Amino acid sequence: MCGRFSLHFSKDKLLKALALNLPEGFEYEPDYNISPGREILALRENALTPMHWGLRTPQNFHVNARLETADSAPRFRESWEEKRCLIPANGFYEWLNDGVRKQAHYIAPTDEAALYFAGLWFPSKNDTFAAHCVILTTNAQEPLQAIHHRMPVCIPTNAHKHWLTNKTTKADAVQFTNELSFQAHGVSSRVNGSQHHDASLIRPTTPQSDDQMQFF
Repeated sequence: MCGRFSLHFSKDKLLKALALNLPEGFEYEPDYNISPGREILALRENALTPMHWGLRTPQNFHVNARLETADSAPRFRESWEEKRCLIPANGFYEWLNDGVRKQAHYIAPTDEAALYFAGLWFPSKNDTFAAHCVILTTNAQEPLQAIHHRMPVCIPTNAHKHWLTNKTTKADAVQFTNELSFQAHGVSSRVNGSQHHDASLIRPTTPQSDDQMQFF
């Protein structure tokens, strides 16, 4: 799954990478701990758009959708066919549960390049509110499976147009994700608190040093 991610490029570096302008009125700040329910940036139809991360239904609050069933699940099928988006990020968090404690890990590309999560978007029922989006997930790469069995689907820059025009197949999306190389390291449990957004969250931390940090 993907329940937290970071987007911490400077504003200038982000806009240069995307070659787009920020949506009018959107206040961008680098953020090392973006959680569900927040308003985030998403790329759709060659424009950056503010969207709420998460889709609330009578039964659930969907943050992710499984790539394997996105084209068949009634909740997501229409968006898979017609409403795809991309969510820029620097990296994402997963939690290793060893039966004793859950250790947060930060996962990012080895080349420190931008990530673009594959997403699906859903129109708001009220035009005065932003659209909603979810992040697609797939089986984690083998080196990452020791931390968590799922990871976000990632689309390279040269395939953005293909994805946004609904032409990328599920097999293509898996191949794109598996072509990326990631690095992972343990981080502080402070990331569990959605009120924390500073750069120290992605600093490598061991369980022992993390325990010591809790006293400060």
